[in-house]
Amino acid sequence: MRTLLRKGEGGQVIVIAALLLPLLLGMTAMAVDVGSYSSDRRNLQNAADAIALAAAKDLPDSNQAMGTANQYAIKNHISPSDMTVTISGGNTAPQVRVVISVNHNFSFIRALGVSSKAVSGTATAGEVSFGGSNGVVPWAVTQATVDAAPDGALITMKYDATGGNLGNFGAIRIDGSGAATYNSDTKYGSNSYVCAATAPQCSTGACPGTYPSVCGETAPSCDGPDCTTETGNMTGPTRTAVDFRMANTSTACDTFTEAFGSPDPSGHYHLAQACNPWLSGQTCPQTPTPCSRRVIIIPVVDDFGNGASTVTLQRFALVYLEGYSGSCTGNSCDILGRFVTADITTNALAGTYDPSAKIHFTKLIE
Repeated sequence: MRTLLRKGEGGQVIVIAALLLPLLLGMTAMAVDVGSYSSDRRNLQNAADAIALAAAKDLPDSNQAMGTANQYAIKNHISPSDMTVTISGGNTAPQVRVVISVNHNFSFIRALGVSSKAVSGTATAGEVSFGGSNGVVPWAVTQATVDAAPDGALITMKYDATGGNLGNFGAIRIDGSGAATYNSDTKYGSNSYVCAATAPQCSTGACPGTYPSVCGETAPSCDGPDCTTETGNMTGPTRTAVDFRMANTSTACDTFTEAFGSPDPSGHYHLAQACNPWLSGQTCPQTPTPCSRRVIIIPVVDDFGNGASTVTLQRFALVYLEGYSGSCTGNSCDILGRFVTADITTNALAGTYDPSAKIHFTKLIE
């Protein structure tokens, strides 16, 4: 009797397994097909992001941006025929929208009558001007100086006591006043955020959950884009800061050409990745570790007044630090650098696109 019961139970198990097997195989097939569909969607989204960011670097030149989009599509294994590129915004808010759409073929659920389904990736990227950030070096130049100096031309960022502007020597206060604060800001860049008048969000306030985590200006010596000048000559702190930056720059970035190469067809330079101190949103650490400290960002102001005065930050300039003239002792300590118009990779406050600005970067809008 026991033997007969066991045989009966075994037969029931076989019957149940036979009934469940198609269902289990169907669920497995569904998981495989859904998984491959999701993987394709992620890959297309990543490709759309990469293509949009690459094309946006050539804005507002729509023809150049379109060509770059097609090149990067092929690099990302996307057929240009499967992609729609829309360029808009003109010269004021240029942006590029990339939509990739392909058919995903299913392997198993075809038995249910579903052989394929469209899968897509969409991204929009814009070209913006550098609106503000921390890590800014407080040597300032006037807009007239920027207008008069072509890229690569040698300019003076901080004057000595014989060439100052009515008691100002080319520096502004960002993190506060005094020699120690000035020395720290010139060596490492400011801790606080400063922003230009062209940045629409130039107001104090935090933005939780976003990067950067600051909406606008947080500098104690600034009120929005308006900052106070630093009137002291401070030769000693200036020499110390420049010596530090010169000595702690990678040998791969210790010439202008190594850092920026040659301009592209549109006349813009591109900062070499190895020489980008703001890559991934980080400034060079406050240690002697070699880093690209000769590539700096400085404020561009309207004009210097007489003595301690308020200046308005119009925009920012990208500069390659060439050092100081002479021995930087006593009253003689001019700080020299070279302007460059370039696209950089940074997580900064976005400003309204300005064709005359020295610094631009791309950002994903969607």
